[in-house]
Amino acid sequence: MFHVKHWRPGRVTGVLLVANATVFLLQAAQGPAGQEWIVRFGLIPAVLAQGERFSLPGAPTPYALTLLSSSFLHGNPGHLAVNLAFIAVLGSMVERAVGAWRFAALWTAAVILGGAFHVLMNSGSIVPTIGASAGVAGLIGVVTVGGWGGLIAGGLWLSVQIIGAVARAPQLLDPDVAWQAHLAGFAVGVVGGLFVRWEIRRRRIARLGGAGPRAPGVAGSRYDGQGETHG
Repeated sequence: MFHVKHWRPGRVTGVLLVANATVFLLQAAQGPAGQEWIVRFGLIPAVLAQGERFSLPGAPTPYALTLLSSSFLHGNPGHLAVNLAFIAVLGSMVERAVGAWRFAALWTAAVILGGAFHVLMNSGSIVPTIGASAGVAGLIGVVTVGGWGGLIAGGLWLSVQIIGAVARAPQLLDPDVAWQAHLAGFAVGVVGGLFVRWEIRRRRIARLGGAGPRAPGVAGSRYDGQGETHG
């Protein structure tokens, strides 16, 4: 089970929190010019999918790097605050459960594959996609496979995302949310979380020489539980 007691961010979680907040403050300090960052470093599906070329001074080379750079950009304080809150709470739990390097790998994979799936489903869009929500969705996916509480919460969250991706109804849900990126990030988290459970269990059994009763879950390990498009 994941626990929030004695909350303290891990190293990777702390880096993500500081990096996202710092980028937003630097962008805001630029004033109107800071909005250019969204075009330069945000993910524009048509550019990545179709190789279209337009004047984007300072854009990353290769352009695929925007799959990462876009995750550090946010459109407004509310967008940033929501993602930071999820990173602070879920990131701390997941990093403590699976370890720093596994957490970093899961986050990176969720961000990249979430962005790539969004591009695949919106290959003609020239609207920049920004935000850390694909990574957050990955964390939710990991928590979902951590126990019954996570399964229920993750199931409810997933239902909202599916409705958003299918309906995209402006009167009900924000049509500018990158629903497909969320779904792909979530899938990465679920698969990654299951793999980590299997890996830790395998190593534990190997250390014990395969002898003795097998405790449910992975007891004894740290993973023993349950305008722009915003991501």
